[in-house]
Amino acid sequence: MASRGKSKLWQYWGYGVLAVLLLSLGSATFGPAVYLVLLGLLLVFVLFTAPVYCGAINRRRGNAVEFCRNNSTGLILGCHLRQHKFQKLGREWWSLGWRQKTEGLWTGGQAKMATLSFVVGSVVSVVGLLK
Repeated sequence: MASRGKSKLWQYWGYGVLAVLLLSLGSATFGPAVYLVLLGLLLVFVLFTAPVYCGAINRRRGNAVEFCRNNSTGLILGCHLRQHKFQKLGREWWSLGWRQKTEGLWTGGQAKMATLSFVVGSVVSVVGLLK
C-alpha cells in the first residue's frame, strides 16, 4: 500500500531555503526584507523541524553525561518521551557548562548539517543585507 502521510522529502524543506539564500548571493534581486524572511524561515527550520537526534540528558555518572539518541525534530525540541520534550531549555540546560550545552549541536550528521546550514545561511543573509 502507498503511504498516506507526508512525503519524507518535505521534512528537509529548510535546506531548500538555504539553497535559495546561497543562489541569491551573487545577484541583487532580493531586498533586505526577503533576506530577513528567509533567515527567519531557516531559523524556524533548524530550531523546530530539522530531523535530528534528541540529545536530552538521560543520566549523569560523575562528570560523564549520557544523551538520548532517539529521533526528534529541531535542535530545541526533544523526542517522543514526555520528560525530553522541553528538557533542552529547562533546568538541566541552564545548569550545564557551554561545552556540554553545545554537544547536542554536533551529536550526529543530521544535527551537524542543521547547525552548519544555519551558520552558512546567517553569513549569506548578512552579506546580502550589506550589499
